[in-house]
Amino acid sequence: MKILNLFRKKKKIGCPACYEEKIISFGIDLLETKYDSKIELYERIGDIQIFKCSKCNSEFYKENQTFQKILKGQIDFLKVYFKNEQKISSELKSQIDLIGETKDWNMNNLIPAKIELKNGEIYDFATIRISNNPPIGYYFEHFEKIIFIDEIKSINSSEFGISREIREKAENAEEMRMGFYPIVLTTKNGVKIVINGQALFFKNGEIKGSDLLLSDDTWNHKEKYIYENKIDNQVLVIAKK
Repeated sequence: MKILNLFRKKKKIGCPACYEEKIISFGIDLLETKYDSKIELYERIGDIQIFKCSKCNSEFYKENQTFQKILKGQIDFLKVYFKNEQKISSELKSQIDLIGETKDWNMNNLIPAKIELKNGEIYDFATIRISNNPPIGYYFEHFEKIIFIDEIKSINSSEFGISREIREKAENAEEMRMGFYPIVLTTKNGVKIVINGQALFFKNGEIKGSDLLLSDDTWNHKEKYIYENKIDNQVLVIAKK
């Protein structure tokens, strides 16, 4: 036994984030088998338990059997989220109803909109997220800015927003390739467009989301289509149900 112990790999001290800065999640089983863990319960914000590694000072929350890394600024957002009601006024709700809500994979209600803030700022690519799930996780890093509903003055349809009719069809899209759920659409001029799953906005050249119409066609890899361009300047609006 003494000879075998010489070849047993020594556990690393700390956590995976101590050794790989870009890591965003890891399983509890990995932590227990490969590390002399320095992660401990640090604080509670609302119903979220915050854990911290005493070696690298990285912060985490638990999602089932996985530690998810808390990204920069998300602790402050959590505190605001749990402190304030973030409820939608009747006036804003009526504006949302005109656009229409659809659900994402996590049953959050999403609305593509153009918004004006109380400070006068206007955003054409605003995703309104109505949910009781706290705003924490890697998903929120995809947005240029996160805004709370009580900062909003008005909500209107965005010319780049995709209609509720199309969004509802996209909820049942089939995966054709890894992470690719194509929905074939058309414009009034007969241009064939493809969006990926539950997209909320579309912009490619002069073609905008409001130009898109439903089509009976199915995606064919041999066909030529116009695909959605990446839209970088999107903001997220947080509201509670």
